Amino acid sequence: MPTFYSTNETQCYYDDSGVPDTPDYTTYFVVHGHSYHGGVFKRLLPVAHQHSHRMLAINRREYPNSTPYTDAEICILARGSDEERSRLLLNEGTILALLLDGLIQLLALPPNIVIVGWSLGNTFALSMLASITSLTPSVRNRLGGSVKKTIMWEPPAHGLGMKLPPLYIPLLDDTISPDERPLVFMKWVALHFQHGDLSLRHDLTQVDQGNDNRERTSSFDATPPEELTQITDLRPGARCDNHLIGPGFTDLIRSIANKALFDPTIRLSWTGMDIWHLVGDRGPHTVHIATWYLEDQMKLAGTSHPAIQFAVNPGAGHFYMWENPEGAMKELELITRSV
Repeated sequence: MPTFYSTNETQCYYDDSGVPDTPDYTTYFVVHGHSYHGGVFKRLLPVAHQHSHRMLAINRREYPNSTPYTDAEICILARGSDEERSRLLLNEGTILALLLDGLIQLLALPPNIVIVGWSLGNTFALSMLASITSLTPSVRNRLGGSVKKTIMWEPPAHGLGMKLPPLYIPLLDDTISPDERPLVFMKWVALHFQHGDLSLRHDLTQVDQGNDNRERTSSFDATPPEELTQITDLRPGARCDNHLIGPGFTDLIRSIANKALFDPTIRLSWTGMDIWHLVGDRGPHTVHIATWYLEDQMKLAGTSHPAIQFAVNPGAGHFYMWENPEGAMKELELITRSV
């Protein structure tokens, strides 16, 4: 069971695709989202190895075999001050940054690393980017010289600190009992959504909310229940992740995301690292709203070099890595090779 102590108190579990045959390989450091932990990438890991890459799929805190949050941290997530919550989120970013730095040294990773935040994992990946100026010079230099790209893979709107429009999300549906919401969400987020014309930006009538009687297929239609239990954990939702979706975290997450994406000092500390955004057109509405939001934020930032590059994966749902790991790997490779 591969684990690494990012700090003296924090153990992080990760799945490792193994060392490829080629010496100068790319490593993908992947941070998972809500409910579906690093196990959701288990079909992608062997494909990465076949393509002469290495993939490290991290389990965030509270998820299997990684250190849970303390009672004090859970209290901060539930009802802490803005300052306490901001400090906690940035500390989570620091933990991930130290984890990656430690793995660079432990595993002798070549200086060709891609950070991948998937779904809600983008909140933590962006906190990781934003935390770099708080690290020691040696750690900062090692990360800055090793990480070449960050891929924001289908971040949801709330994962970027965007105030949500009145659209359906099961986790926020008060008509569903608290015990049932995680199960409904787990099924909802895996649907193949039937959106309209997404080029009509900000037109909410074009997005499929997934809450009517239309027949929709799911990424897990052919997945046995026992296999699904191996890649999910519903307990962290109520304890920690659900708080990040609430209004108490919106401004804080937006501030951290903007710092990671648009602050010149932060970007310079990552030594010219490129940031990409990848979305499939069959994912939930939250990821398409996030795309529009990021495009607007980039225009407002007015940077001379595009702060974010955008890529679309036609026909792909939120769990493309599960349904078509070969196709998902090719999409990641295409972005990795792009300048």
